Amino acid sequence: MPIKRSELIDPDNAGYYHLISRCVRRAFLCGKDPETNKDYDYRRQWIENRILELANYFAIEVFSYAVMNNHYHLVVYSDPKLPQSWSDLEVADKWLKVFPGKYNNPKFKTQRDLKIQAIVKGPDLLAVYRERLGSLSWLMRRINEPLAKMSNAEDYCTGHFWESRFKSQALLDEGAALTCMAYVDLNPIRAKMANSLEKSHYTSIKKRLKTRTEDELQSTLKAIVGNVKNRTMVLPLKDYIELVEWTGKMIVSPTKGSIPIQISRSLAHLNINQDNWIVQVQNYESSYYRFVGSIKKIKEKTKTLGRKWLKGINSCQELYQSDG
Repeated sequence: MPIKRSELIDPDNAGYYHLISRCVRRAFLCGKDPETNKDYDYRRQWIENRILELANYFAIEVFSYAVMNNHYHLVVYSDPKLPQSWSDLEVADKWLKVFPGKYNNPKFKTQRDLKIQAIVKGPDLLAVYRERLGSLSWLMRRINEPLAKMSNAEDYCTGHFWESRFKSQALLDEGAALTCMAYVDLNPIRAKMANSLEKSHYTSIKKRLKTRTEDELQSTLKAIVGNVKNRTMVLPLKDYIELVEWTGKMIVSPTKGSIPIQISRSLAHLNINQDNWIVQVQNYESSYYRFVGSIKKIKEKTKTLGRKWLKGINSCQELYQSDG
């Protein structure tokens, strides 16, 4: 039985999610098309910029992203109830930044101020906007729609640019979230589009490497950008970068031997089975389905949904050291 989006993305509780959006027919609409030789690589920059901008307005934090030639990945922490704590003025201002229209132009500042006041005076409208600013569906819609229109205008065509539905995956604990983040950050290396993290363009890991400071390296891993304050993960940024770098090297040039001590410690800290780590990252897309987490978390979700079994549970069992 298919899992409904409402069952997958919890509308009431915060959590980590993996989101994927693909171009129609998986065409190379954001990269170099090997058949026509047309290069649309600059559109990947559009998408990256759009992700980083919208994360400031929606109730999310972006922990990982990779913009590929015909699809993109996001790992986000979403708090759908956070907009309830925003002031009416904040909600109105954020909404007009999500849908700026003419109000982006400084000469319409007076009209924008009047529009904000009109929104603030409408409790029903404010309630709708609060819900939408906490919605991952609306986030993906606002990433994709403007880019589709711009691209179609460039190509002098109409029709769909993106597949109609984005795919989503619930990451039930930090072990699942960090595994997915590593998979996402290593997408260009796995696809042989890059041979190092520094050359993995339009990815969160490249952005982290470019902007890192010594203080950040020693601090626990934070989101790249976002609206959910003070959310950090268990690993220091330094350890996460080392883990992804080592994993990428093992994917490019597999070698036998013992796992470096710090890598082993990081995986143990996440309750990850180090013997299966490389294979799980390499085969992430084919191994996992709608939910990723420890067996305990998967069983809890199975019970909540009133099901007997969830696809991907065997891979989850291989990923973790223990069921806890």
